[in-house]
Amino acid sequence: MKNNSNIHLRLYLLTGLAFLSLWSWGQSPLTLDQVIRLSQDSAITAFQSRQEYQSRQASYEAFEALRKPQLTLKVVPNYSRIVSDPTRDYVYLRNYDIFSTSAQLRLSQQVLPFGGEAYVGTQAIWSEYFRESASGYPRQFVATPLLVGYNNSLLGYNPFRWEKQVEDQRLKAARQQHEYDLRRIAEDAAVRYIRLLCRQQMALLRQEELILNDTVLAIAREKATIAIVTQQELHTMELQLQNSANLLAFARKEEQKARAELASLLRMKQLPNDTALLVIPEMPSPAPYTAEQVATLAKNNSPAFQHQLAELTEARHQEEKARREQGVNVGLDISLGLQQVNSTLGSAYKDQRVYALGSVQLTIPLMDHGAARKRHAAAVAWGERQESALQETERLLVEDAIVTLQKLNDSRKVLESTEQTIKMAESHFYETIENYANGLCDVNTLSLGQSRWVTAYSNYINALEEFWTTHYHLQTLVQN
Repeated sequence: MKNNSNIHLRLYLLTGLAFLSLWSWGQSPLTLDQVIRLSQDSAITAFQSRQEYQSRQASYEAFEALRKPQLTLKVVPNYSRIVSDPTRDYVYLRNYDIFSTSAQLRLSQQVLPFGGEAYVGTQAIWSEYFRESASGYPRQFVATPLLVGYNNSLLGYNPFRWEKQVEDQRLKAARQQHEYDLRRIAEDAAVRYIRLLCRQQMALLRQEELILNDTVLAIAREKATIAIVTQQELHTMELQLQNSANLLAFARKEEQKARAELASLLRMKQLPNDTALLVIPEMPSPAPYTAEQVATLAKNNSPAFQHQLAELTEARHQEEKARREQGVNVGLDISLGLQQVNSTLGSAYKDQRVYALGSVQLTIPLMDHGAARKRHAAAVAWGERQESALQETERLLVEDAIVTLQKLNDSRKVLESTEQTIKMAESHFYETIENYANGLCDVNTLSLGQSRWVTAYSNYINALEEFWTTHYHLQTLVQN
């Protein structure tokens, strides 16, 4: 009876120590928040995403700058040599060289409400003629102190309105893509963290299972000395001990693999040695979303949806442009200014004359073999394709968000149920150990109780991993 009491005490001590180690953590635990922060700071994907967003932001700022008034100075030097018939004395047939330089200062502005460009500026042209027999005007200055004009290559078509919509949508998509990439990194880090945590817990479970089987085998061998346990039961326990050792080796292998995956994400050669066990995160509150809310948030926060929306807007832009180009294309260029010509620059600025120039360009496709009509048909078909792609993107997002929310709610229930099952299985297993130590049950009953306890804890670990994986995937989809 004394031996049974010692065995009973030994079992409780070993079991208590094993459970204590199963739920205890290292002195310097690596928390999930630390892992997420380290992953977002060190991941190449985060760096690339940040650079892509900065590039798009710079492109947008350049686009906005070009929609403001532009002041440019344009200087064009030009040299030409005219080779004509030297035997004829007509002015337009003589051999001569021309060197000219024009300088133009121009302030221009895109006419955003209607399209086209308005401008105001000043211009001066110097021309020098070199001829074999100098006559006429060897030097000439053209002065235009004031010039005001407007030009539009296709009346009725305003590309600026479309370009603004597309650029705004692309900038929003780039910003959402960067935020989404950071959330994906956080999700990946959380998944690897939880995977390692669960593999560690599984390894501890297998280690405790090995200790328990070793202890039970020791008890059985003591009982075998007084013929209480048969050789068949003893062989069964030895087999269970060997299986436990194999399962522990496999669990440790899986733990090392998960540890290497997490270290790789954090760009470490290996995780700190003092981080023996990871910390189980605090249980979050239930998701405060309905199916409709989570679908709306997923769509609003999705860079894929925003990218596709920009592609659809660009397709509609090209569709309108192709439609405008089908019929008669009308271009307009008008200008009003002052101008004078003289042999000296100062005189050219005196006695200015008002001039007005206006041109209307009509392009009528008399025979293009249906090219304009086909371009419009192609643009319409592409617009319809982009619209259907946007609808499919939205459908997939809504489906993913609703399924993830349902899965998260179900996982929470399963996790709570497995926690209760562990308590029941543990209590039943303690009773079975005590009964076996006191000779009130056989080894089969003990093995069944142990199997139920291991199964309950394995189910809890699996539920824990599924819950946190689903939780962070939902955060990736809906988090602002």
